[in-house]
Formats: sequence, structure tokens, C-alpha cells
Amino acid sequence: MKFNGEWMELLGCGVLEHQTLVKAGVEDKIGWAFGIGLERLAMILYNIPDIRLFWSTDPGFLNQFNVSDINTNVKYKPISIYPPCPNDISFWLPGNADEFSDNDFYDLVRTVAGDVVEQVNLVDKFYQPCL
Repeated sequence: MKFNGEWMELLGCGVLEHQTLVKAGVEDKIGWAFGIGLERLAMILYNIPDIRLFWSTDPGFLNQFNVSDINTNVKYKPISIYPPCPNDISFWLPGNADEFSDNDFYDLVRTVAGDVVEQVNLVDKFYQPCL
């Protein structure tokens, strides 16, 4: 199929290499491979530049398509070429810890780090009543 003046493969098919069948112990057979090519259509629909992203486990890619309404218009936003680098931070709050808001800390991180930090999550809270 031609799309934007270039050929796009849909309904791809082919014959398996004979060596693959030999290694599988069925050297007297012929193997066929075929697919619908839905990835190519999704690439157009979501502006995804590389088909290999569909096999990514990167949450930066996957979370872009986690929407509650299937009719939401989603367009791919480029993710970092570097793997995620999670860092943990712990700190102690004097006085009444209930006065601390998680969102205040998230805002502080984003104010200081800008776009360098993509995600901040509260993983756990611990309150020591003896102190």
C-alpha cells in the first residue's frame, strides 16, 4: 500500500529459511510466515517512527498509550534514548509529618530538575510514633 508517497508493507508473508526447519527437526516440511501488519497501521495512527518500539518494555513508551477512554487521541512523544535510571531518596521530617504534602515535594523536584526528571513516585511512608 502507498502512504504519503512511500510503500508500506501490509499483509507481509514469506517462506521460512530451510535451516530454521532443520533445527526444529522438521526438515521435510516447508514453513510459511504471514502477518496482518497491524503495527504499520498503528505507526501511522500514533506517529510512531520505529516498529521496534512495539517490543519495548520501557514504561516511558508504554505509559503513553495507557488511557481510560479508547477514543482518546494519542500521539507518540519521543522518549529518552537512555534507559530509565531510578533513584531512591529518604528523608526525615521533624514535627508533624501530616503537614507535609507529597505534591509539594514533587513540585520541588520538578522546579529544580525541570525536564530531566520524568517521573516521581512515593513508594513508601514510615511513621515512628516514639520520636
